[in-house]
Amino acid sequence: MKKKHITAFVQTQYGRYECLLESDEKKGFIVTASGLPGVTTWGKNIAHAKKMAKEAIELCIECRVETSLHGFKTKSKTPTKELLTI
Repeated sequence: MKKKHITAFVQTQYGRYECLLESDEKKGFIVTASGLPGVTTWGKNIAHAKKMAKEAIELCIECRVETSLHGFKTKSKTPTKELLTI
């Protein structure tokens, strides 16, 4: 099967992001968000892939904001957990 490559724009609450959708062997689409390293997801069709991309992009941005606000720095070598209410 020849792979499809589609460029799509995904509208999120934080703006519009360009994404690359690439067909895979499971008859779905792997999605990567341009300009947001590490944001990769999967959808069973184009509409589902775009929906999953929107969710992944928004979660990535929210995590980056939380990290920059709280720093998540600790001197302890033991991992700690915090409960954040959004």
